Amino acid sequence: MRQKIGTALSPRLLYKAKLVAKSKKKPVNAIIEEALEQYLYKNKNKKTGEEASVVRSTRGSIPAQAEVVRKILEEEDFVEV
Repeated sequence: MRQKIGTALSPRLLYKAKLVAKSKKKPVNAIIEEALEQYLYKNKNKKTGEEASVVRSTRGSIPAQAEVVRKILEEEDFVEV
């Protein structure tokens, strides 16, 4: 579920976001959301110097029971369970 927030942007930054939104035929909030996602992904592990892991950042995105995962893995010949 999406959540509405309130924030203040500089007029210059908002103008640039509107230009990009118009050129991409997307709403401004989509441009801001994409930029925030990129920023958070890029800076996720800056303190430790590690690169952000896609596996860690998407953990739990698709919940699956251990039994289901085990059965799927058993279907593949190259995986030993």
